[in-house]
Amino acid sequence: MADAKSLVALFEAMTENLERDRPDLNQLDRDDGDSGDNMVNNFRLVTSALQQQINTGAGSDLGAALAQAAQVLRDNGKGATAPIYAQGLDQAASNLSGRSDFSLNDLQPMLEGLLGGAQQSSGAAPGQGTLLDVLLPAIGAFSQAKKKGDGDLDAILTALLEARRAANHTAQSPQGHGRGSGRNTQGEIDPGAAGAASLLEGLFGALLKGALNQGGNAAGSNEPAAQPAASGNPIFEMIGSLFRPKG
Repeated sequence: MADAKSLVALFEAMTENLERDRPDLNQLDRDDGDSGDNMVNNFRLVTSALQQQINTGAGSDLGAALAQAAQVLRDNGKGATAPIYAQGLDQAASNLSGRSDFSLNDLQPMLEGLLGGAQQSSGAAPGQGTLLDVLLPAIGAFSQAKKKGDGDLDAILTALLEARRAANHTAQSPQGHGRGSGRNTQGEIDPGAAGAASLLEGLFGALLKGALNQGGNAAGSNEPAAQPAASGNPIFEMIGSLFRPKG
């Protein structure tokens, strides 16, 4: 079990991946060209709010900390996806209410909360080529793998691969949603979907690197753990603490 700082590290990793993908996300946005800018801004707000909660001691309840981050995003976020992710964070906050530590066991309820809130607030249906068409299959793949008894790394890798596949698949949607509504969007990857994929790739990719930092032994694996290798990255080292044997 790791402390609450590992949750902040996960959001920092997601934000850093969005930062790397910012130019590509902006290029996919055929309206304002600022989808990447908005995603980076919004998850920087979330990460900073969580960090502040942890630093002041208010993060002793992870649910309350996530709820505060959701409110900050709702009040100050940019772009059409800000209220969608805020609602998702609110639902994730409910699922983690009363938790003072964050462990791998908390990942599934957090992700399912994020998905559930997004489904409630997006106004879109699956198959319309939106962020739901990434969140639903990727998070669903992770949850299904865990329910089947797959190890953490197997579930993470399955979800990681599904996120990018799902984003690319939105190019097959014949009509868009929101600003893309009413025109043929076939051949265009939805920027909101691509942003969701970048977000999840940052999350799951960081978890994989964190596991490797701890020797790569996932829960449910029968393989002996290798010796941890220092990554030199404090974010991955903090995330790697999620994979340390409980004792």
